[in-house]
Amino acid sequence: MIIKTDYLGDVEVEESEIYTFEEGLYGFPDSRRFVFLGAITAEFPFLWMQSLDEAHAVFVVTNPFLFKEDYDFQLNEHTTEALELQGVEEAGVYTMVVVPEEVKETTTNLKSPVVVNYRNKKGRQVILNEEYPYKYKLFTKAGDSSC
Repeated sequence: MIIKTDYLGDVEVEESEIYTFEEGLYGFPDSRRFVFLGAITAEFPFLWMQSLDEAHAVFVVTNPFLFKEDYDFQLNEHTTEALELQGVEEAGVYTMVVVPEEVKETTTNLKSPVVVNYRNKKGRQVILNEEYPYKYKLFTKAGDSSC
């Protein structure tokens, strides 16, 4: 299937790549079907999370563990059941990234990650009980632990 995107033009995706978010995302309740475009690499640790329902609803996401190795949280039972997670190996965790004009000020939202089940292609954005910031700076100077 060919999807139209605002930033990447026309992109071909397989039905098997579509994730369903039954509740949409915070601020985007009508965007319920998404695909992840690109590949996380050492040179570019980001993906595009593109809505199939609203072409303008596209988000830069990353694997938060690449930037905060001690990132750890527990999903509540409701989320685990909604995603039908049978084990941690089925779960993928992404956080939304904000890239301002000054790129070194780029942040990611550790408080509200996107959790997906790789097996059944269900996804959900959650708000964690753990104390994590909504704006965690990704790029800091060596020795700076202020984030």
